[in-house]
Amino acid sequence: MASVIARSISEHLPGLQPVEARTRKRTNIRERLMDVQVPVASTGATIDTDTQRQTIALLLPTLNELDGLRATVPFIDRSLVDDIIVIDGGSNDGTIEYAMEMGLAVASQLRSGLHYAIFDIARALPHDYVIEFSPDGNCKVEQLPELVAKMREGLDHVVVSRYLDHAVSDDDHAITAFGNWMFSRLMRPLARFPVTDALNIYRGYRREIMLDPDFEFYLKGPVLEPLVTGMCALRGLKTAEIPGDEPMRIGGVTKRSIVYNGSLVLLMIVRLYLRKFLGLRL
Repeated sequence: MASVIARSISEHLPGLQPVEARTRKRTNIRERLMDVQVPVASTGATIDTDTQRQTIALLLPTLNELDGLRATVPFIDRSLVDDIIVIDGGSNDGTIEYAMEMGLAVASQLRSGLHYAIFDIARALPHDYVIEFSPDGNCKVEQLPELVAKMREGLDHVVVSRYLDHAVSDDDHAITAFGNWMFSRLMRPLARFPVTDALNIYRGYRREIMLDPDFEFYLKGPVLEPLVTGMCALRGLKTAEIPGDEPMRIGGVTKRSIVYNGSLVLLMIVRLYLRKFLGLRL
């Protein structure tokens, strides 16, 4: 399948060139270690509701997450998904080498920002669904079977909510907890259900959602996950949440700026409000 992934990315991202190996362990992996360049165009999304053998790619964005990968990857049930793809932002702690030793496909991130790491690769893949999974310990492997099962029921978007029913987040503090609560409540008027977690990275959705011509228009900064929620709301797609705890991270450090990220999420929500209620595409 690695050759299919490489070919699909090459076809959808013109100018893509596999990089040469930089260490002995990276030799002969031209189809698994790739540099991703900026896509030149996007196409409109058409959601196919035929769930017969829909393919799923599990995406693991990394930046020096060796400890996290060691604690999670061996416990992933690989029969649940078709491919596991590490999207690396320039690790130098052995993350890439370990991922390859575990038989995972590895793609190099070129555009800065976690949102572009996911966006560029997801749009180029041949799979029907993608699942975002943070390998820093925040996402529990045990939640994957339920998440995949829900997706295979035909839902367009499934979120592992840290605030639904019994679920809790051990990685929150007072400021982030309030921000998550506020942004989720602001999302509710856009959606057809009571959103409880608009921000969590742990979610699966149809890849075609990112091919919607409006998606990149509203993707300004680190807002990808809440934008997936918002676009599903605007398009009337089928969304569900399942409860899932968020443990403390076990590797790496957070790269987010609370004020900067929060400001851009709020701006994105305002733009979606203008689109939904006033018909303004700003």
